[in-house]
Amino acid sequence: MLLLIPIGAAAQIVLTSQIEDETPTRVIVVMDPTGAWNNQNAAKNERLERASELYKSGVAPVVMVTGPQRSFARSQAELEKLGVPKNDVILQPTGTDTLGTLAVVATLLNDLGWTSATIVTDPAHSARAQVTAGKYGIDAHMTPSSGEGASSLTSEYVAREAIALVRYYLYNQWQVPRILANR
Repeated sequence: MLLLIPIGAAAQIVLTSQIEDETPTRVIVVMDPTGAWNNQNAAKNERLERASELYKSGVAPVVMVTGPQRSFARSQAELEKLGVPKNDVILQPTGTDTLGTLAVVATLLNDLGWTSATIVTDPAHSARAQVTAGKYGIDAHMTPSSGEGASSLTSEYVAREAIALVRYYLYNQWQVPRILANR
């Protein structure tokens, strides 16, 4: 019976990694890969590339880059090379984990009166990011990066995310406040 929990989490991860939801939203949120299981620079580039594609297809008018201040200029320059105007890119300095990052994003969305966001992250991380964002009250639409190279859906990455997702369900979800409760 206990095996069904991690197997279910792994199935959720694999299924969510296949979702490419291009529903129009208010903002495209690029999750910072600081704690990623892979090459962080390559993972960041893949996420920025996917965010630029979404921006150019009209999914949202703004791209929000999360992570430390020190990496923003590079991310902004990369997005500009990919066709996203500098004025349509904003930095949201955040923590180094999914819970902290999405709490900050939810607070900003609440302050702006926005509720929807397209979240760009690695395919394996999409399930945990979606569940966490939903718990904060974000109307989250997932569109993972390419799933190639640094963000490929390997068995090790799925196993790591399955453990993190089970931990979220058993422990973290009870500590997550609904920030966008009245929207």
